[in-house]
Amino acid sequence: MTAGDVTYAIEELAGLTDAVKRLGALAQQEQAPHSSVQIEQAAKPGLPPRVTVKVYAATPAAAADLAQQTYDALVAAYAVPATDGAAV
Repeated sequence: MTAGDVTYAIEELAGLTDAVKRLGALAQQEQAPHSSVQIEQAAKPGLPPRVTVKVYAATPAAAADLAQQTYDALVAAYAVPATDGAAV
């Protein structure tokens, strides 16, 4: 092994060490929660739209609570009142 080979190996090792440190720092960063809401048209005319709520939170309980609140707000805003007074 020549001196050039050793120098190259040391530089590569230093580069890999730096990459591992950056990946470790990235893994430690807190991720912002993401959520999405999807509203689809009903398969048959006259039926209410299908509402899908996906919520990501720190805990499953927090996600479930937020999903339910979001669903309730969407149903209140977009539900079509039936002629007999019940929301559809």
